[in-house]
Amino acid sequence: MITNEAPVGASFCFNRNHVAVCLTRTGTTGDGSLLMTDVQPIERYTSRARGVRGLGLLLTGGLLLFTVSVNSAAQKQKPCLPDKAFTRVGVLLEQQDYQTSKALLHDLEVCSDLSPIQRFNVGWLYGKAHDSADALRVFKSVQGEVPDRLTHAYAIALAEFELAQYQASVDTLIGLRSKGIFDTKCADLLGVSYSKLDRFQDAYNVMVENIRQNPSNPYAYFNLIALFVDTSEMDKAAQVANKAVAALPQNADALSMRGSIELFRNQTDEAYRDFSAAAQLSPQAPDPPFFMALVDYRQSKFDEAVKVLRDAITSGVADSDLHYMLAECLLRLRSRNLAAVLTELNLAIQLNPNSVPARSLRGATLLEVGRSQDAVADLKLARELDPNPQRDTRNTTYLLARAYAATGRRDEANALFAQVGHQYSSDRTDTLNQLSEQKMRAALHP
Repeated sequence: MITNEAPVGASFCFNRNHVAVCLTRTGTTGDGSLLMTDVQPIERYTSRARGVRGLGLLLTGGLLLFTVSVNSAAQKQKPCLPDKAFTRVGVLLEQQDYQTSKALLHDLEVCSDLSPIQRFNVGWLYGKAHDSADALRVFKSVQGEVPDRLTHAYAIALAEFELAQYQASVDTLIGLRSKGIFDTKCADLLGVSYSKLDRFQDAYNVMVENIRQNPSNPYAYFNLIALFVDTSEMDKAAQVANKAVAALPQNADALSMRGSIELFRNQTDEAYRDFSAAAQLSPQAPDPPFFMALVDYRQSKFDEAVKVLRDAITSGVADSDLHYMLAECLLRLRSRNLAAVLTELNLAIQLNPNSVPARSLRGATLLEVGRSQDAVADLKLARELDPNPQRDTRNTTYLLARAYAATGRRDEANALFAQVGHQYSSDRTDTLNQLSEQKMRAALHP
């Protein structure tokens, strides 16, 4: 959120390209603008893409966002009230109301009195509203030294990247580097842009040099790990992960990435230790307890898995997948309390109504307790939501066929049975295995 009233030393946070960053007001520019600096990444989100083209863009910093404070006399002369509009857009972005945000920015953009810094902010906020085309247009309309040459060129390269104009992004960054204006976030973006173009050797060269020059930048390591994972060089990915942990022993993400590689390679004891250490360093992160429980689950240590998950949930970690995983574990206990299972699945769906694993498992459990009509609703939605139905929904399709049969809808049931084959039998581990694979891929492409 952008605020006009923040005193020196105050801060606010926003998400930038899958990185949540906090800005702290440290002073003013010469024209009275509030200078927001000290950009720090505090949280990362996973990319949904897969394979080489799913390399996550991991950046150590953000654009320096400037929010302008205009004195009361000047405000009376400004019919557009840009500060008020910036504040309103900030609120709307926090609410993920992107359409209204863009409408306000369009209105604001026609103001003839906007300062260059304010116009740059309009472009930045377009980017936050997932409108990289307008962001790029605005950035290019502002002089190159606003707010400074490095930030301006980087903003253009980032918008080009978001528009999948990877070669343009490379060209912008190379031009910046040729002028001796280049930093670690530029190197991060350049390396990932090269990887998007399948120029893996160029990506490797940039990423290795970035690590050499900036050994405390975790994302330099993470991008190189993702590159090796996507080129199926898991031994090299593990070597870089070891270097990341050695250089950044207090970084929970480095431990989680190494744990994911170890889990992928069936090194379960090592993976569990790394995930456990990550959970201690970042107790509110949901992935470490999920993977710890997964290791216990695969070793049939269901009681231990339940304890790990309940401890995390009790500590305040609110995550749909944790409740889903807890339901899977409760089903494997001797007591097999289906009411408790449904409670956890209800919580999982409350946190994420589009959770395919939770919908599928709740449908199966409802079918088991005789609530076949409710099961139909969950299983139909699970099939519709699944991002890869050709591969992932066979078990859900079979369960939906059974639910249709239980409600007397024989024709629909037979049609679905024919899709999966009449010899098919349900395997509940399919859904968990698919989720685990997705989460491991996400962990290795932060």
